[in-house]
Amino acid sequence: MLAILATDMTSGEETEKFFSPWRKKARKVFEAFGWLAVLLLIFVLMSSLFDRVGFMINAFSQEVANPEAVFNAFDIRYFQHFVTVWSHLILGFIVLVCAPFQFIPAVRKHWISFHRWNGRVWLICGAITAFTGAFIGIVWPFTGHQGFGLVQSAINALIGPYILFCLYKAYSNIRARNFGAHREFMIRSFALMLGVGTQRVLTTIIIPLTGLGLESLFGPAMGLGMVINILVSEAWIQLTRTPGNGNRHWRDLDTV
Repeated sequence: MLAILATDMTSGEETEKFFSPWRKKARKVFEAFGWLAVLLLIFVLMSSLFDRVGFMINAFSQEVANPEAVFNAFDIRYFQHFVTVWSHLILGFIVLVCAPFQFIPAVRKHWISFHRWNGRVWLICGAITAFTGAFIGIVWPFTGHQGFGLVQSAINALIGPYILFCLYKAYSNIRARNFGAHREFMIRSFALMLGVGTQRVLTTIIIPLTGLGLESLFGPAMGLGMVINILVSEAWIQLTRTPGNGNRHWRDLDTV
């Protein structure tokens, strides 16, 4: 009996907390600024991706007898390991195109078949992209496996498997029809993938301000970018987690 009362009290507190006026307003503000940030990071990642595609096309359009004499430490990895790099770039592009549609409620409501197939493509491409990105960062850090290169390898060794774990949990939860948990792990995985975009923004800001080189900033900026995105995504998850099992979408409840 005490356990039942405690559960009812907790459920009531959760409901009251969720429907508090300031949380409702916070969700609207967070959503607006969140989409702006997501679109900015997608733009940054797309720009970086097409820059790398341009480099790859240009690099392989000429005969290179001695790559070490032609390319710097950052670029040479793309030239020497082109199969892994092309896989990462092509599937990464698919991820960036597919991902936003998964988080638009109107798409899920009115085009459920598209939502499901788009989700399957996103999960598969996301898993391969996460694996190849982590593999490149762990095995071929552009500053080597000492000093700042070791930082880059260590961060990739942590983030890569965690993204794969989040993707697995997103898949297993949707198979079990745990919609709330599925949504949360999709948010976590996408936030981590966007972490590379946050890293690019940080290096663009910090390098001119400090005069430090990309070699010393690349690994720490990646770590900081991932931490920022993790914290923001968890704040959003906590703000939009609906009472009970969390299967109802916050937007549906906010319109009640």
